[in-house]
This record gives sequence, C-alpha cells and structure tokens, in this order.
Amino acid sequence: MRLRSTANVHPGLTTPSASAALKPRARDGQDPARLAVQHGLLTDAEAARVDAHARTSDLSFAEAAVDLKLFDADMAGLLGAMGGGFPLLLTGDERIDPLVVTAFDPADPYAAKVRAIRAKMRATAGSSDAGAPRMAILSIDTGDEAAILAANLAVVMAQMDGPTMAVDVDMAHPSLDRLFRIANKAGLAEQLMGSATLLPAAQTAIERLWLMTAGRPSGSAAGLLTRGPLAETADGWGLGEMGMLFYLAERRGDQTPFGSILAGFDAVTLAVRRGDTAIADMRRIIDDLDRHKVPIAGTVIA
Repeated sequence: MRLRSTANVHPGLTTPSASAALKPRARDGQDPARLAVQHGLLTDAEAARVDAHARTSDLSFAEAAVDLKLFDADMAGLLGAMGGGFPLLLTGDERIDPLVVTAFDPADPYAAKVRAIRAKMRATAGSSDAGAPRMAILSIDTGDEAAILAANLAVVMAQMDGPTMAVDVDMAHPSLDRLFRIANKAGLAEQLMGSATLLPAAQTAIERLWLMTAGRPSGSAAGLLTRGPLAETADGWGLGEMGMLFYLAERRGDQTPFGSILAGFDAVTLAVRRGDTAIADMRRIIDDLDRHKVPIAGTVIA
C-alpha cells in the first residue's frame, strides 16, 4: 500500500486560511431523523418509528433510538455531534487520503469499528484525573494498517471530542503525514531535539484536528524517544484541554521500552496482525506496559 504526501506544513497551531478551511458536507437541516437517514444510520421506516416513540415517551430522538435498541450510547453521541456541526469532507476531497474514511462517511462499517475503539479507549481513560486524555495506538509489526487506524481514530476524536492533536511517533517510517497530506518537514523529532522554535504542528483539512508529523531525526530516533516519558514532553507543549493521540510502531527485532515511553498515558490500544505479529513480542510489550501501569484498552487486528 503506497501513501503519498501532497501538502505543505504550517508551523504552529494557526487557524487555516479561508482557502484551506474545511468545507463541511452540506445539510438541508439539523433535524435528527433526517440526519440519521441521510448518513445511513437508520432507514426511513426506523426513523419514523423512533420519531413516534420520542413524541409519546417525551424523549429526545437519540434517547428514543437507544430505548428502542436501534442505537447504542456511542451512536447517540455520533448523531448529537452531527447535529452540532459534525466535520465531514466531500467524497473526492484530495486534501486527505481516501483511506481515512471517517473524514468522509460516518456510516461506513470501518468508521463504526473505529468509533467502537474510541469508546473503549475513552472508557479506559475515564478513571484518569486528566481533563483531556492522552491516548496511543501502538503497532506491533503491522505495517500501514495500524497507521490508517490511527489516522481514522484521530478524525473521530476531533469529530466527537473536540480539538485533537495527532502525533506520529514512528520517526523511522513516518506515515501520518502522507495520510493527512501534510509535508514531513519538521515535527516531533525537531521538537525533541529542541530545534523547533514554534510547535511543529499543522492544521489538517479536518476542523479541530492538528498533526505533528514525525519529523526528520538527525541520528537515532530510538535515542530521542527514550529521553523521557512522552506524557511529560507533551505537558510542555501548553495545549491545555486538547486531546492527544500518539501513533507508535514496533517492528520485528526492535526492543523499544514502550513502558517508560508511555508512562502517564491514559489508554493504549495494541494493533497486531494475525500470522505476522510474534506472540513473544506481544507478551514482552504488554508486560512492559503493565510494569509502568500504562492502561491497555485492548488489542485490535489491523
């Protein structure tokens, strides 16, 4: 699977110009029944049934859909986000790779799976005292599939949770820059080396979503990562209540100390590939995360 970067990077968290700003998918109205049908969440008949139940039970449309077991709590939240200006791109918008399906079609089955992963990670992070969670996708020898998952998850977080920073920690083989089509000129590597005068993050085509690319380390990327916990590094970025999603990758033969790197994170999901990810590598990484009390939200087959 080949990924290509086409856009320029913009230093700092600046507001995009009018020409670069998100153009949300047009809607005829904010009626929840209409939105649910338009985006394939309910059929016309189901929407009419929910609407009738809402009227007779004095419930909101989303609450009525949950009561009828047509929605779960996550789907109800999705519909609420749509009604409040859910950011979507028109199909064919070249500013984001079409593999990032959550940016275009919330009814796509893959988008539903990504929202389920977000819900599990949010639940895992729920016991944290932090206002905005720091979460991570940790790929264990999965290739591009885990990066695609991370990109889609970052979009869902921006859509449903508000301002989000995605960070590509895979400095040896960066990929989020190509999925979001933002040039990898300066990013995390420069930030860790102290050579970035401004926070090297760019506004993506999705409203409320920024990306810090992997950057270009001069020397060992692993050496940069092991200088200290990423959570402590992120504390110095001054991003306040902004949610963060970090993408990290372990490849066969690596012995990266992810426990110390991810200490202080609120939820980590492991991405593995059936038949390729070695069981021994999984066990070593899980044991390391456990020793540093890093909450593991679960494992997904990428």
